[in-house]
Amino acid sequence: MRFPCIAHLCTTVETSAQLDRHIFRIAQDRRTGQCAGMSQSIRNRISGTVREITSDKVLTEVVIDTQVGPIAAVITTRSADELGLKPGDSVHALVKATNVSVEKA
Repeated sequence: MRFPCIAHLCTTVETSAQLDRHIFRIAQDRRTGQCAGMSQSIRNRISGTVREITSDKVLTEVVIDTQVGPIAAVITTRSADELGLKPGDSVHALVKATNVSVEKA
């Protein structure tokens, strides 16, 4: 399992009991999309339901049905496995674009 705050983990965990408490806190933080001591910088959060998952060895495409239409996300297969994604799951599509193109209608 990868930890979202690995640098924090390495500097604060000394015993297995501390590790257990830290893992529990990370699990709680994942529900809000935040990591202990970190805020989510992505503001475009669209709720939806996983419709379809297509995976290969490295990448996974996740199609999410949302109120604004379907959204496809390409993530690593490792991330998809760690999230335990399956069709029907409630998820949030976090959208961060560095540029936007315009097409005349």
